[in-house]
Amino acid sequence: MTKSIQFIASRTTFSEKEQAQLKIQPEISRIAAAWQAGYTTDYASLALPYDTKAHQEIKALAQKKSALNPSIIVVIGIGGSYLGTMAIHQALHGFFYNEQGDPKIYFADTVDTRYVSAIHGICQKALAKDENVLLVVVSKSGTTTETIANAQYFMNLLQQHKKSLSDWVVVITDEDSKLANAGKKAGISTLFIPKKVGGRYSVLSPVGLFPLALLGVDIDQLCAGAASMQEPCTKTSFAQNPAAHSAAILYHYYRKGFVIHDTFAFGYALYSMGEWYRQLTGESLGKEYDREGKKVNVGITPTVSIGTVDLHTVAQLYLAGPYNRITTFVQVQSQDDVSVPNGTPFDDLVPMIEGKTMNGIMQAVYEGTQRAYEKDRRPFMTIELPEIAAYSIGQLLQMKMVEIMYLGHLFNI
Repeated sequence: MTKSIQFIASRTTFSEKEQAQLKIQPEISRIAAAWQAGYTTDYASLALPYDTKAHQEIKALAQKKSALNPSIIVVIGIGGSYLGTMAIHQALHGFFYNEQGDPKIYFADTVDTRYVSAIHGICQKALAKDENVLLVVVSKSGTTTETIANAQYFMNLLQQHKKSLSDWVVVITDEDSKLANAGKKAGISTLFIPKKVGGRYSVLSPVGLFPLALLGVDIDQLCAGAASMQEPCTKTSFAQNPAAHSAAILYHYYRKGFVIHDTFAFGYALYSMGEWYRQLTGESLGKEYDREGKKVNVGITPTVSIGTVDLHTVAQLYLAGPYNRITTFVQVQSQDDVSVPNGTPFDDLVPMIEGKTMNGIMQAVYEGTQRAYEKDRRPFMTIELPEIAAYSIGQLLQMKMVEIMYLGHLFNI
């Protein structure tokens, strides 16, 4: 049986829990109903993990393009058009590329000349050696300035080395966008984002699934993990609904002046997951007006921290600074491990670590950090992943997207 992620509520209790639960109950019913409604509602992203027809189309195109043996994939997009892809790739493959001949992936997400030119130069060298480069151009609107500028820059390079440009470009956009029409005219393969799926909720659409399939990610397991969160995230029992419970805690502390939400991931592999969630939070909750048109200027400020690194950079602020931050710790329960060896000139510097595992040291620091937060009454929650795998990553993504839906209801935006 596949293990699920675990959500542990804040250890700082609050008296308004029952009130928050009553306020969120109508939204639980709406989300439960929307989960059955396909792409017809404003919650359309909930249908993505179940769209087997789209999954088959994505996998077929990925197989076709993989057969061309690209050594480099360049995803050209910005915001929700690439952050989810990068987050999942980093979580599953880490910062370094394996030695199995899988293509390298780069993200052209900016018009910073030095950054984009560096990727362009890498591609140019590869093409000069008769290697292949595949471009994945992602824009829901089809008219994103940075994306189209970068697409033209890299397509021009391909035209200098390839006879058929259409073989080496894939477009992902809305079905009726100008980009879709231009791609169709040029004979470029195009995948479509369902109309009601917003960019920041599009990671489980072709936006994320196609490039991930090219990289060998098991997108069926990713979507299965996301689908498995339907039942827990629509439970009316507050304690058993991790998305609603987390949203209520964040909302409660926001009203108490805790306007910053820090995702404190203990593991480099989850850093980009924090960046993905930062955009999801910022774009979804940062609003000037509520649903009735009243000016409210609300929003939770999302930040990302990495353990144990940021215990040596910003922990002083977190544990001695203002009481304006609530933290969600994210930890992985099971992963590969190595031990600290002895027999080096540094054996006596920190004697207690000899023979200890890196995970053991990380766990000790993690537990110590939570004790420090608890002692100083710094509110926090915990999400524990059983392992770094496509299924558990899918669960985490879906839980956080539904959490933001619940928060939108609580903020009345």
